[in-house]
Amino acid sequence: MAIQTLSFISLILRPFVQQEIDPDGWAYLLNYSDPHRNFDGEIMAFGAMSGNVIDRYITELTSFGYVGPEKDESSDMVLAELFGEPFEIPSWVEIVDVNFFDENLRTVRAWKKKDSEVYKLINFESDINHRTKGYECDWSPHIGKIG
Repeated sequence: MAIQTLSFISLILRPFVQQEIDPDGWAYLLNYSDPHRNFDGEIMAFGAMSGNVIDRYITELTSFGYVGPEKDESSDMVLAELFGEPFEIPSWVEIVDVNFFDENLRTVRAWKKKDSEVYKLINFESDINHRTKGYECDWSPHIGKIG
């Protein structure tokens, strides 16, 4: 899957990492995850209208063993400001343009883990209308419309 970019401050986390994560961290993520809104099986989105809330997420996640967003390439998370994109993102994640086959829908941007075979587009702000790559939409690498 891919997670549509948020229209407010967001934190994108790769939950599956090489270093050991505290069991309380796994419990926290399991409790927070929603496969219809913020977890695509590879990355997880945390959103907030306030930087203070995002800072709390970062503090909590780093206490469990994740590497914070200030560590560049070794980071396990990416911080995206309100209506913006991060200045630099680690090589494990990318932002793609999602084009819909329905011409009445505008192009949106989405986070996805690089080199993954993701096919569903989820939207943190709405848990309905999950679009499927090749059927309702497409993104790089493009596969075109199926059927």
